Amino acid sequence: MLQQLAAEGVAPWLSADTTADFDVDVLSHLGRRELVAGAVLTGGPPAALHRVCDALLPVFLASEGRAGHVSLALTHGRGTSAEDLLEEARALHERVGRANFLVRLPVDAGGLMALRDCLAQGIGVQAGPVYSEQRYGQLLDAFFAGMERALASGLPLHEITLVAGVPVGTLDDAVNARLDAVPGPRAAAARDTAAVALARTLYGLREDRLSSDWWRVIRTGGAQLPLLLWADPTPPQVAALVGANTAHILTVERLEKAAAEAELAGEALMGAASAGRRALKELAELGVDMEAVACELERSGQGDG
Repeated sequence: MLQQLAAEGVAPWLSADTTADFDVDVLSHLGRRELVAGAVLTGGPPAALHRVCDALLPVFLASEGRAGHVSLALTHGRGTSAEDLLEEARALHERVGRANFLVRLPVDAGGLMALRDCLAQGIGVQAGPVYSEQRYGQLLDAFFAGMERALASGLPLHEITLVAGVPVGTLDDAVNARLDAVPGPRAAAARDTAAVALARTLYGLREDRLSSDWWRVIRTGGAQLPLLLWADPTPPQVAALVGANTAHILTVERLEKAAAEAELAGEALMGAASAGRRALKELAELGVDMEAVACELERSGQGDG
C-alpha cells in the first residue's frame, strides 16, 4: 500500500494517539525505504517518544531535514499566552533532544508569536489547524520573521522545520453541513469542494511567498521549504492533494482506504490556485462564508493541525 502511494508522490505521516501505537522497528524499516515521511502523536511517555524519534532520525539525516519528523502536541493550547507556549515548547524540545522533533502549536495570536520565537531559537514547529488563506499568510509571516532571527544568530537553518497542518476532512464536513441547507443542484455539486479549493490557494500562496528575495537569502542559508500537511483526508482528497513539499496525515485505517480507493495520478496542485479561487467564489455565491467557517472551527478546536 505504501509503495503504491509513494509511487504517486504521496508522503504519509502516520498518526497515532500514543507512542505505544507505533512499532518502532516497522516504522524504522518503512522510513529507510522512504515509504513513511513522519509521525504525529497525541501523547506518550518520554522514553517511548525518544524511540519513535530515533526510528525516523536516519530519514531526517538522509533527507537533510526534509522528512523524518515526529510531532507532539503541547499541553497548552489555543488561548494560551505566547510566553507560556514558548516556555513549554522550549522545555519539551530540550527534554526530547532530537533534531527531528517538532512541537505542535496553535495558530491564534499567542501561538503565532510563540512560533516565531521557537523558530528563532532553533525549535521546529508543526502549527495548526489552518482553515483560511488569511491565517496561512500570518503563519508564513511568522516563519520568515523567526528564520530571519535564526539566520542572524548563526543557527543551522536546515534543522529548523515549519509544518502547517490543514484538516481537510474537518473543513469539508463543516462546509457540507452548510450546503445541506441550500436548495438546488449548484449546492449539491459544491459538496466536498471546499478543502481542495482552500488547499490549492494555500499552495499557490506559498509559491508566491517563496519567490521573494528574502526567501532566497534564507534558502541560501540552508532553510527548508515550509511543509503543507493535509490532515484527515478522504481518498479523493489524498489524490487531489499531491504536490511538492506536501504530506498527508493518515491513520492505518485511512492509509488502507486511500490505497484501495484513491485514484492517484501524481502531481495535482501545481498551477491550480486559480481553480481553487474559483471554487471558493462559487461557495461564497452559495452563501458559505469561508472566513466564518474558519473562525468557528478554530474556536471549537476541531481538527488536528
